[in-house]
Amino acid sequence: MKSFCVIGLGKFGQALAETLAASGSQVMIIDIDSDKVTAMADIVTNAVIGDPTNEAVLRSAGVADYECAIVCLTTNINANILLTIMLKDIGVKKVVARALNEGHRKVLERIGADMIIFPEQDMGEKLGYMLTKNNITDFVEFSDYKIVELEVPAAWVGKSLIALELRRRFSVNVIAVSRADGTVEVSPDPNRAFAVGDRVSVIGTDKDIDRIVSQLK
Repeated sequence: MKSFCVIGLGKFGQALAETLAASGSQVMIIDIDSDKVTAMADIVTNAVIGDPTNEAVLRSAGVADYECAIVCLTTNINANILLTIMLKDIGVKKVVARALNEGHRKVLERIGADMIIFPEQDMGEKLGYMLTKNNITDFVEFSDYKIVELEVPAAWVGKSLIALELRRRFSVNVIAVSRADGTVEVSPDPNRAFAVGDRVSVIGTDKDIDRIVSQLK
């Protein structure tokens, strides 16, 4: 079982805590707003009402016993930075901090945050990519590669992977097919024809993904 401490219960912090708790992880939440903490007390393992920028509150809550602490405070950059420093000083193994801008990110890096996230920026970039690329319903990006999920276009219906020759034509690899009937095929049958409503997950470089997407317009 992994353990997490979510500090700051804005919309992002609440959603994060709920998701972590639903995964079966041990989750502690800390916020100065008693209503927010009370509302989530039955969902998480531990719920603490208190000022998270007060080191005594963090120590008495036993934050150092958790594998990872996520700083979700956004309204006060100074409080966000101070909290990150205190968590590192207390001995939390991994500190994830939420940054508001590039300058904030640089400061968090220098004070030792293990991971820095930009939820709004990342979501905006992801939505923008999906809206501007035909047929893409979701994607994951890493290094120079993307895994994208594409709605099967009308031109593919009735054709198999062998017939479409996606690897030869676009240098992408098909890793899964989500069929219209709800089944998911990992390493799908290359001879099975696509049907209306199918979705295909492919992996490739940014350039290759853009090439295949442009062909679907």
